[in-house]
Amino acid sequence: MDKRLQRQRRTVCGSEQPATKREKKLLRTLRQTLIFIVVLWMLLTFVRSDFFALETIVIEGHVHTTEAEIRAALQVSEGENIWRIRPSELQERLQTIPRISTARVERRLPRTLVVAVHEEETLILVPYREHLLEVGTDGQVLGSTRERQEFSLPLLTGTGPVEISVGQTLLSGIRLDAVRTVMIALEEHGLHASELSLADPENMVLIMMDGLVVWLGREEYAEKIWILQQISRRLSVGEKAGYLDLRVKEAPVFSGGGAKIDR
Repeated sequence: MDKRLQRQRRTVCGSEQPATKREKKLLRTLRQTLIFIVVLWMLLTFVRSDFFALETIVIEGHVHTTEAEIRAALQVSEGENIWRIRPSELQERLQTIPRISTARVERRLPRTLVVAVHEEETLILVPYREHLLEVGTDGQVLGSTRERQEFSLPLLTGTGPVEISVGQTLLSGIRLDAVRTVMIALEEHGLHASELSLADPENMVLIMMDGLVVWLGREEYAEKIWILQQISRRLSVGEKAGYLDLRVKEAPVFSGGGAKIDR
């Protein structure tokens, strides 16, 4: 009888042991989960704390775009949690400013936002009431200014009545290509113009800083600017107060100042 009791006890003991291991494993899992939740809660609380409140916005790369314009486009302010700010969204907002071609926004932990912008190149200036419109290389109006000396660019005239807003296209097609070609050629040859006129569709007129008026016709502008450079070297300051006809590039004609051109 005692032997049967002993066997029953061993059976009971044997069935109880696995249940104890499962309980320990469950308790260990619960403890680990609880610790994870507490740590996660502490981390989230820290991330959302004032330690990461935005204090400084550093703006780099802007020349003609004002800091106020950039801040207005960002739509963020000091005191906002830096982790709630999405740099990609801010970059998209900045690129809605016509004068800005690319933008990069980065967090500099714990409290600084760094904004780096690259501005579109201004091709030429167009008179508009008491302002000058800044026209980019794609023909779009980038902005306006009253300070012509900031750009050292000629004025574009003869475009007709100008009623246009920033962000809209002023030049396109053949006229944009022609202006772009002339401006590139002038820069390559170190020449400085004060005005470029499109008033006559058959004859683009260039007025140089020294007063020389150049008729360029309607084509082959790059080659004609090279000829202009060669002729300018042979003219004295007084002789440049005249007209240079380059409509036929093979037969340039200069009038005024008593100078002659070797062809």
